[in-house]
Amino acid sequence: MALETLSEPLPHPSQPTPGLPGTLARQIARGVATAEGSARAPERRRHVRIGIAGHRLTTVNINDRNAALVVNLGAGGMRVQALGRPVEPGATLRLEFPLPGSPEPVRTSGVVAWVNDSAEAGIRFAELSPSLAHRLRQWVAENGVLNAAREFMSIAGGWQAALDLMAELARMLTGAGGVAITLAVPGKRPIHSSVGEDLPIRATVAAPIYESERIIGHLEISSAELGAFDEQDLGALPVLAAVVGRMVELRAAEPREAAHKAPPLSARIVSRIEGIFPTIRVRIVP
Repeated sequence: MALETLSEPLPHPSQPTPGLPGTLARQIARGVATAEGSARAPERRRHVRIGIAGHRLTTVNINDRNAALVVNLGAGGMRVQALGRPVEPGATLRLEFPLPGSPEPVRTSGVVAWVNDSAEAGIRFAELSPSLAHRLRQWVAENGVLNAAREFMSIAGGWQAALDLMAELARMLTGAGGVAITLAVPGKRPIHSSVGEDLPIRATVAAPIYESERIIGHLEISSAELGAFDEQDLGALPVLAAVVGRMVELRAAEPREAAHKAPPLSARIVSRIEGIFPTIRVRIVP
């Protein structure tokens, strides 16, 4: 039986995957970016924008005497709101803003593409050095994957369900006959998720799943047909594998995040009662 396999490794998810405009990387980013409402400004955009998520607001300094909140950010521009002072369409602005997760702020200029009556504006970057353009593309790619991972974990409602959903999505997007996700767990049995029928395998492609810089598993697609997968499938696979890797990181961070969450309502009520009546000690019975 002839078996077709990939002869060279797929790229690490931290490297932007070439040849994907309009395909999976863009679809994932569009699907999880912050919604902009039903009445959108008349802006024809060529670059994906990623919503700014997190506990801290991101602001952009404009012309040294103005500032605004950043709603979303992409390699080609940004959307801002709550402008301190109005700006005019077509105006060229000096911009300085932090890139979340990056130690160095971005300093560039931009042209106002549109404004509305809600103190919002779309700004198109006017000049980007090659290094700055690379930083922005890298940020968009990494945060699009991270947002997609959060969305999967939220929608699925459970770890195994999220893996099963990812396997099914990979099969739909690549047309594979079967998909398998395998993750190594130190000291435990590997985690496995698969969809599809047991067919004679004549074509198979696998992408490594990374947790940070460490390979912890793989995402494999297979088909009973030779030549079943094209360049678009080979570009989509590492993006999907990167989403799984981010899901693993988010799952590992859950206990740490839970420790910083507000205490349960019952504990807060007990605290208030004990504060009012210092002689009373309340014990919560599970």
